[in-house]
Amino acid sequence: LVTGAEPKGDAVFSKEEILGLKLFIGKANCVTCHNGPRFTDNSFHNTGVPPVADLPPDRGRIDAVHQVEADQFNCFGAYRDGGASACGELRFMVKDAPQLIRAYKTPSLRGAATRPPYMHAGQFSSLDEVVAHYAEAAPSVEGVSEVHPLELSDRERAALVAFLKTLAE
Repeated sequence: LVTGAEPKGDAVFSKEEILGLKLFIGKANCVTCHNGPRFTDNSFHNTGVPPVADLPPDRGRIDAVHQVEADQFNCFGAYRDGGASACGELRFMVKDAPQLIRAYKTPSLRGAATRPPYMHAGQFSSLDEVVAHYAEAAPSVEGVSEVHPLELSDRERAALVAFLKTLAE
């Protein structure tokens, strides 16, 4: 619900928004990565997002892992607050695996309708473009995309966008 809006009986969501919700948790399978109260699994995934022509190459998590390891302020670094035993996430982090290539952290979908552009570098300007990207599932330019093509009609794509617009902060 939009902040301040009051639900009224069975009309909380429109029929289109309900269809979008059903697609989100069913056929479109968005809930695999966008789940919980914030609609994110807080994990990293390669979803075949295209690179941006005017930006330097961005290989996603595979490069970021090495930057985190080299940072003197990480929990193993000279400026850490606690002991190395408190550093489980970094100690057990997958550091070199194919699934890290072009993998980006799943964002929360809360308030997504009010935060364009979309994807890690603003590749898409509308939720319609995002849904089209996931429906078409073009192969990743590097690594392997976890997304597979969906056979969504124009009506289903519009319903999915309508549902996404209901996810207020």
